[in-house]
Amino acid sequence: KNDFITLLTYIETVGEAPTDELHDLFAQLGPEAEEAYMTTADMLRAEGEARGEARGRTEALVQLLTLKFGPLPQSTLDTVHTATIDQLETWTTRVLTAHTLDEVLH
Repeated sequence: KNDFITLLTYIETVGEAPTDELHDLFAQLGPEAEEAYMTTADMLRAEGEARGEARGRTEALVQLLTLKFGPLPQSTLDTVHTATIDQLETWTTRVLTAHTLDEVLH
């Protein structure tokens, strides 16, 4: 079953077939195949949403930091771009009251 899910993940991420056609194909293979496809599609959608959320939070924080402190050093950009969602959330809150860039990130 894990091999089948791996195959589904590959087809969904690399293939160019429309999602509804893939769903119909796996539905024809039976209920277990359809369920595995739906589970894989849901998982990939959730991962995509999480990446989009992180990217949005990163862009917002960079914009806030730049507006408040001016052009940011590359090291700060690197730190922000590799941060977790929790760190981004904390730093976004801190930027409102911090007087220095260091106060935001540490």
